[in-house]
Amino acid sequence: MTRLLVMFAAVVLSLSAAAIPVKPRQWRTPTLADSTTVRAEARSSEDPTKYFTRQVPVNRGGEDGGNVTLRFYDDMPSVAYISAADFQELVLPGTTITVIKNGEGDYTLKNPFAEATVNTTDEQFTSANYMSFTNLMGLIQPGMDNAYLDGAPYVRYKSQELTPAQVTVTFDFKKYGIDLRGDDNAVYFPLATIADMYSDLYYHIAGYNGETVVVATDNDNSNICMMTPQRSEELISQTTRSADMAEFCYKELCFTVDHFYGMPGRSPLEAAIKKDGLDKALDGIEDGATIKKLLKSTKMQEYIFGMNCMNALLNDGGHTAMYVDLKVNLTLGSSTAVSDWLSGITAMKDPYPSLYTMVTQYVSSLLSYPKRNAVTKARQDKGIASVTYYKEGDTAYLLFPHFGPANYAAWKDYYDGGCQGGTPAVDEDFLGDISVVLDAMKQANDDPEVKNLVVDIALNSGGSLDVVMAMTALMGGQGHFYSENVLTGQKQKIYYDVDCNFDGVFDDKDKEVWKGYQLKYAVMTTDNSFSCGNLLPSLMKDMGFPVVGETSGGGACAVQQFITPEGLQFQLSSARSRLTDMNWVNIDPGVAPTIPIAYTKDDGTTLDYSKFYDVPYVSSLLQNATGIGIAGRSRFSVERGAAWYTLDGRRLSTQPTQKGIYITNGHKVVIK
Repeated sequence: MTRLLVMFAAVVLSLSAAAIPVKPRQWRTPTLADSTTVRAEARSSEDPTKYFTRQVPVNRGGEDGGNVTLRFYDDMPSVAYISAADFQELVLPGTTITVIKNGEGDYTLKNPFAEATVNTTDEQFTSANYMSFTNLMGLIQPGMDNAYLDGAPYVRYKSQELTPAQVTVTFDFKKYGIDLRGDDNAVYFPLATIADMYSDLYYHIAGYNGETVVVATDNDNSNICMMTPQRSEELISQTTRSADMAEFCYKELCFTVDHFYGMPGRSPLEAAIKKDGLDKALDGIEDGATIKKLLKSTKMQEYIFGMNCMNALLNDGGHTAMYVDLKVNLTLGSSTAVSDWLSGITAMKDPYPSLYTMVTQYVSSLLSYPKRNAVTKARQDKGIASVTYYKEGDTAYLLFPHFGPANYAAWKDYYDGGCQGGTPAVDEDFLGDISVVLDAMKQANDDPEVKNLVVDIALNSGGSLDVVMAMTALMGGQGHFYSENVLTGQKQKIYYDVDCNFDGVFDDKDKEVWKGYQLKYAVMTTDNSFSCGNLLPSLMKDMGFPVVGETSGGGACAVQQFITPEGLQFQLSSARSRLTDMNWVNIDPGVAPTIPIAYTKDDGTTLDYSKFYDVPYVSSLLQNATGIGIAGRSRFSVERGAAWYTLDGRRLSTQPTQKGIYITNGHKVVIK
């Protein structure tokens, strides 16, 4: 759902053909001079109270961020620890955490937004306002809650409704064998652990790669391979890793999956993970013990293969991507990055034949696009494979390939310039930009023949929520969406303001813009419509617009990025936001069309999407479809004497005069 979200297989296809140029940076390896011994005793590998500290350079979004102090305890010397206060200041400069020691091992932590308790004896973290405690979204919009926003200048966060309003979250780290440490003045977490706790939907993440602490400050620099390319290549190229690091990485993975995987509904492990956690879930499947062995292996290639196995087990359609080496190869490697990666998998064929088959079959399924190819062929046959707007008779199509990457640079320049002149024009490099939508809506609205505008997202694999919010506000006057926080169990209705007239001011005038378009909208979906391509039809359907075509492809969860304790990166479908419809039903199974269109030939098996682009046929389907009109100005006729109903189905005695949305003759009509 986030701006950079596309199906991971699509990323593989798009990036495998060309290298991404990266200018190498020189990183200074910390020396013993950077370390401070804090005990007089000889180092012991068994004493959990002894440690040494190291001043480590910080790379903040590709820039020099100074230094931070890390601790390394003697019982696990490869694993970096950081004080909670230092971490808070690291990820949100200018803030800190006040630590109050209440008793032996018992602490209260307070930051500017909320407080938490930590017990280093019971190894527990508890907060009645966990989402507030870990809120970094003030970096994007001052004062906003810990919700989702991509940062488009024409969208801003407004508010949210949470049900229940508040939930206490407790992390029991003892279950995972993760030790929290403390002294008289501070509480120390493994850096990877507290970073996972703070990771959000804007891709704010932090991690330590053995040389440098990296901090991603926004979507654009969230790929840490770009920040420390040389070190990233070194990590995946090393043959071994330390035993304490291997053991801790597994513990941290279990903690992360148990709490932050969004459980969209597809993985065969979900029920077991919900019940007992990942570690025990692996015990219940064939080859589960072997996967554990791989994940804990001190051989890097085996560990990487274990993560590939996890990717297959947590299959969710494309949001989860645990190929820690492929991310590095694609970002920094040559045009042979994918083939090199596949050769690494091939090396696992003989020692782990059944797992090799599982992984390769999963990868093959991601790289197989029969329906995508069939839709592309239907567009090619129609002669509209490379256009974003097409009109025939009374119906026009907006062919929208994805919801971003949007042309945020041009929009920022436009807003910084006082919104003078025209809004950014359609740019072929940004065909998922809102400018494409505005262009199509204007062409259709200015054309007296056009009655219907079909938003064709038949090949749309996702993108930015900001673009979705702008589209629903422009087409139906709605700027909110529905989701569940799987971790807290809260239902979320999150509201946004959209500058619909793009004048640089968020005001009531924006709420009137959608009424000026005299169009009947529909959304066209296929199984390829994923992530935001699944969210838009859900919201439009909730508003009463017809969805035509095939059930969309799902993808209900947002995405969170994570950095392993050794400095490699992966992503999961996020528990922080699993999309639902207005009735709080998970939409990962896809959004069923209100007007199905056949997509096979008469034999029922051969894919054929030609009817999707038979415009007169689609127009005929829309003639009696429910849509939203404006009484007195709509293309929909409002018959005298027709029955009128409220949205909840209550029949009225006469045509209403009070402002609102009503139903008559099968249409939703706005009374102004």
